[in-house]
Amino acid sequence: MAARLARATPPGAPMDFHAALAVLAAAVAAAEAAGTPVTLASEGANTMDIGRAVLTHERPRDRLDAGTWGTMGVGLGYALAAAVVRPAGVVVALEGDSAFGFSGMEVETACRYRLPIVVVVFNNGGIYGGAGVSGPGAWAADPPPTSFVPAARYEALATAFGGEGYYVEEPVVLREVLDKALADRVPAVVNVRIDPTAGTESGRMTAHN
Repeated sequence: MAARLARATPPGAPMDFHAALAVLAAAVAAAEAAGTPVTLASEGANTMDIGRAVLTHERPRDRLDAGTWGTMGVGLGYALAAAVVRPAGVVVALEGDSAFGFSGMEVETACRYRLPIVVVVFNNGGIYGGAGVSGPGAWAADPPPTSFVPAARYEALATAFGGEGYYVEEPVVLREVLDKALADRVPAVVNVRIDPTAGTESGRMTAHN
């Protein structure tokens, strides 16, 4: 399963969801093998949906997500609660960039209480995808309503409050950063650049729009 889902990313190209999730899955497995329990809180469209297939878990209540109706904004609340209930472990809050926008300021809460939460933001520049394919000039002239600022630096939210912030574009660097963040057990935001064209509308409705 892991080998099938781990897609190679061409040099210089942004990762897709499967490639980034495969790196995250390997880092979580390594942390658990080293004796650090990891609780996963996840929300987002493609980020959460694809993550359900790639990020396996063995123990009950080790995975929390937005559920059937996709109630965005619950992820960081779940992460805060899990970090308090399970102080011996680490919480990974996996967020799509749109989902992160609902409650991203909870990073301040994590930093204030020094909770061991690693927030991983999959940044594809918008809801389901960004406008990167059109180039920054086209975005500036007429940004689509579902797009965000290209290459937004979400990790700066962590450093603003005394946490650790990382911006990542390559799989090898992502693994290094995740290993460090999980071992450090301090509040961190890992901002992962994802291909802005990799997303698919939930329900596979894109072709009908």
